[in-house]
Parts: sequence; C-alpha cells; structure tokens
Amino acid sequence: MKFERSIKKEYRQSVEDAFDAIIANGNDFHREMMGEILESEMLIRVGPVSEVKASGITGVINPVMTNVRMVTERMNLRDALGEIYIAIAEETIDTGGQRGCEGTFVHEGRHAYDFARTIESLSNADVNPLRVFNPTLYELEWEAHRTAGDYMLAIDKQEYLDEGVQLMILCNAEDGRCEVSDDGITRRLNESYGLDLQGNPGALASQMMGLIV
Repeated sequence: MKFERSIKKEYRQSVEDAFDAIIANGNDFHREMMGEILESEMLIRVGPVSEVKASGITGVINPVMTNVRMVTERMNLRDALGEIYIAIAEETIDTGGQRGCEGTFVHEGRHAYDFARTIESLSNADVNPLRVFNPTLYELEWEAHRTAGDYMLAIDKQEYLDEGVQLMILCNAEDGRCEVSDDGITRRLNESYGLDLQGNPGALASQMMGLIV
C-alpha cells in the first residue's frame, strides 16, 4: 500500500491505525483482505468531502493503463490491487474519528478487493473464461455491507453495534445479541442506493472501472 504524497501526517497515521485495528480485531477474511492490500501497491488518497463526494470512494487510478495491462499481462490479485485507489474524506476522519476511519476502510477495502478480483479474472479470461468475476453494483454493495457488519460484530463495542443497527446493517436477534441483517441490508440498498437485485442491480464492476471487456 502506498500513500499519495500530499497526505498530512495526522491523516496518514489515522489510516495506518485503522488498518492495524482491522487486522487486530477483524475476522479471518478481514485480515486476509487487509493483508493483500498492505502487500500491494494500492494507492490511498485523502481529500475534502467536496472532492471525494462521499465518506470514501474506490476507483481505478488510470483506466487506460489498466486496460493496456489487462490485454498484455496476466495479473494476479496484488498486481490488480496496484491499479486501484481508495480515497477517504478528511471529514470522515475529523468527525467520525477512528471508528469512522475503520468503517470506511472495511467497506471500501471490500470494494477494492472485489475490483481487483475483477481485473485479475479479466486479465486471465482468455485462458480461464469460466472464472470471470464481474459483479453488479448491487452485489458489490451487498458484500461490502456484510463485511462491514461482520467487522462491527467482531469489534463488539456498543458504539459500533449501535451504528450498525442505525444503518440497518445489524439487527437485534431474539436472544438479545446483534447479528447481520440481510433484510436490513436489502432495504438499505434499495432506499439509499436505489438498487434492487431483480429490477435494478446497477452497473457491472468493469463498467464502473472504465474497463473494456
């Protein structure tokens, strides 16, 4: 993982602390996902929300060059992660604190991981066409929300659980414990993103990244 040079020292430290916390407190998949990102050349950006346009966003650094690499190279997951950036808003860190930073990187980290899986599979599609991975926006957001919910449960602190329930990612089970809410995530994707599995699943990952398939 690498940082854009313009990032302030305190923001860089917050990001590094968030990754350390996710690896220390997350489940096996969280550790695998973050480990792959840390060992890759994925780019981290930090900017004002007026530029990022969200608490965090994931994309391809240079779609033209990524398309060239896809047709000239066979990329593995870490190669593909090097094509991707995650940008986090300064305000997410300033107002959300470490919990906001962790939550953003769990969610956007899952997007980065799935984008990389897409690039990897497409770069090898000529020899392995049946294993192409190219999910819809609905599928990407579903997995990112579930990954975030699993992290909240792994942390098991009231402030994380309360946020999960508020966001409809978690719900209270009959035994009083929190659990990931499939119904809540479905509702959130429809109400907040306008997505529906059948009627409007959204664009494919390749289209979102500007890749030529």
